[in-house]
Amino acid sequence: MSAALPLPGLGGHAAVLRAMGRKVGRVWWLLLPVLGATALATMSNQPLAVAGTFCVTLAIALHLAWWAAANALLGLNDPLSAHLMPGQLRRLRESALGVFLGVAAACGGLLGLVFDHGLAFTMGAAALMLSFAICLRWPVMWLVIWVLPWIALPPLRELPLALQVMDIAREWHARQPFTQTGAVLLLLGAGLWHLFQAGGAAHAQSWAQRQRVQHLMTMQGSAVPATTVWSRGPLAWLGRCFQWAHPLWREHLLRTARPTTASVTARAEFVALRGLHWSATASTTLLLFVVFLIAEVVLLVFLPDRAGRVIRAALPGLSIGLMSAMIGPFFGLDATLHQTRREQALLSLVPGMPRGIEMNRVVGLRLLRHHLVLWGTGVAMMMALQALAPGHDDGWGSPLLGLNFAAVALPGTLLVWRDWSRQGLPKGARAAVLTMLMVALVGLSIAATHRWHIPALWQVAASVLVTVALGAWRWRALQRMAPFWPVGRHAGE
Repeated sequence: MSAALPLPGLGGHAAVLRAMGRKVGRVWWLLLPVLGATALATMSNQPLAVAGTFCVTLAIALHLAWWAAANALLGLNDPLSAHLMPGQLRRLRESALGVFLGVAAACGGLLGLVFDHGLAFTMGAAALMLSFAICLRWPVMWLVIWVLPWIALPPLRELPLALQVMDIAREWHARQPFTQTGAVLLLLGAGLWHLFQAGGAAHAQSWAQRQRVQHLMTMQGSAVPATTVWSRGPLAWLGRCFQWAHPLWREHLLRTARPTTASVTARAEFVALRGLHWSATASTTLLLFVVFLIAEVVLLVFLPDRAGRVIRAALPGLSIGLMSAMIGPFFGLDATLHQTRREQALLSLVPGMPRGIEMNRVVGLRLLRHHLVLWGTGVAMMMALQALAPGHDDGWGSPLLGLNFAAVALPGTLLVWRDWSRQGLPKGARAAVLTMLMVALVGLSIAATHRWHIPALWQVAASVLVTVALGAWRWRALQRMAPFWPVGRHAGE
């Protein structure tokens, strides 16, 4: 709380920046991918490859550091302090605006050194940073900003009005780049300024929702249905729409309950995985798949001459989003199983629940099958999207970047076959390193497709063979592990 006190002069801003710096300092590991990518670039024969790689990766790292900074600054903007402490809100806003403009200018400058058009990159970096801050203030905006545009923007940008607006923006930038940059930064800065609220009922409500979401999404939390965060209103209804199969599968399990191993472990899996269960993930993905198909039909009916180009332009991003949704539960598995360890202790006593090594075999196979089914469904949906898209391309899987993601992610599913009895409290650094490693490998896979002309489908096939070989090795190790449940009982030994 002392960091948010309105100290006189510049002391108040310094206190705010110190509180922010403590949070940003925890993501020091962002420098490791920057140094690693720069070291790899030294192997290239292209001129300025090292400098270019360093500038690009450092700009990405600065964006992620801004995420941590914005989260820290918004965390200081609680309703009570904003209402009762004179000057606290203004100092928060001024500090946030200074950091925002500084990071945007740094990112634009770094990218401008590599690609030119530094002012344009500065505006783009500022817009991206503001979108991060908006999503941190109102978590539901993740759907609006990062999901819906993949569906809405491809057809909209082909409209005459959109083309005219883009032409005006390009002409303005060509004639008055500094004026345009200043106007855009002023507009975005005003948006950031007003993200910090001044207390009151609306501030208290948004603060409470943000706190609930942060609790559920931390590594100590677990994946749960969206109705836990928004228990009533339109957002609760939207959450039920996106998880329509979850309650249906629960009712099916209860109706068909039997004291057999298959029935008991199916119900135990449903309880232990909570919102990571395949029924919740498949609900969301199938709904978005149907929405895209409807959008495709609308384009074919109303814009038949542009439909093929628009749909194929949207396929790379849609395939990445689709595969991310299918693989997403894997990244939250540690936290969820650690959160439900008490339920696992009770479920282990239910008649019909396997015990000892048999538990490892049954539960391990169910966990692996859970992720393999989601993975296979994602690949099938991507291939269906490409098959239904009109026009011609360079071959099966060529525009589907999600296939590169699928090829990299498949061997990682075998991480579910590990000694869960020694799994302690999940650490954010582990998840971050795993995510960065995944991003780096996906980048290499995409490079193999476009530079060395190795088709994405061939990489998927090779990934299947590697996974089978690794699976045979891990299956033998599975027989020597302690029973999986309850998770973490041997942690620290």
